[in-house]
Amino acid sequence: MMNNMGNVLQLLRILKLSHDEARLYLELLKEPTTHLKLARTTGINRSKVYRLVESLEKRSLVGVRSDDRGTFIMATDPATLEVQLVSQENQLKAQRAAFQSLLPMLQKVRNKDESSFIIHTYEGEEGFKQMLWHELKTKGENLIFGCGSLRELIHSQRWINEHHSRTLEAGYHMRELINPGEDDKTFLVEYAPTELHQYRVITKDVLSLETQIATYNDTVGIYHWRNQQKIGIEIISAEYARTMRQMFEHYWSVAVTP
Repeated sequence: MMNNMGNVLQLLRILKLSHDEARLYLELLKEPTTHLKLARTTGINRSKVYRLVESLEKRSLVGVRSDDRGTFIMATDPATLEVQLVSQENQLKAQRAAFQSLLPMLQKVRNKDESSFIIHTYEGEEGFKQMLWHELKTKGENLIFGCGSLRELIHSQRWINEHHSRTLEAGYHMRELINPGEDDKTFLVEYAPTELHQYRVITKDVLSLETQIATYNDTVGIYHWRNQQKIGIEIISAEYARTMRQMFEHYWSVAVTP
């Protein structure tokens, strides 16, 4: 029974009741009672009980009744908990609709000047994680001058697996250029299905790939790691991204399909 009550308390916490609010609510479901008896039963300070009851009352989870015997607090129908969920769902829908309408407007403001050139720098593995997370916003295709795998950029296999799942959900395409002998180091070859990931091989005398470069949307991400040092750069520029795409297509046309 104690284990079951522990589960009930945990579930009530998920529904945004504090630990003490959940304890009071469970006591009130058993029978109506007074503030004083609630304090004695739960061990919660009496003045705090008043505040918690007031909070629960605002959420329509309890009601207060007074008669000639005194003032009693009673729990309302547990189904009332769903009313709050419906309200939150409606609020979330409204927020999502507002976001969908607002995003194109904000993007237009941001991209008003295509000649803008913004640089962000990152350090260490946490910086690389941020950059890789940004790539999940790819629309259409991500073009990669590759020279390493995710395992070389990030040590956490759990994080790599999560990034893999998000990449599949995003559903964008990737094309990658690598040097000979790097077949086992393609950026996502271990994870992405072939319809989403293609790569070709280009000899080092034509193009030596010593740094990972990803071009997506209006962003060019550069990953550099040597001697345990990891430095990342994001260049946000429509013109620069267009130039990098042109360079990629040229080398892609002379590279060899494995």
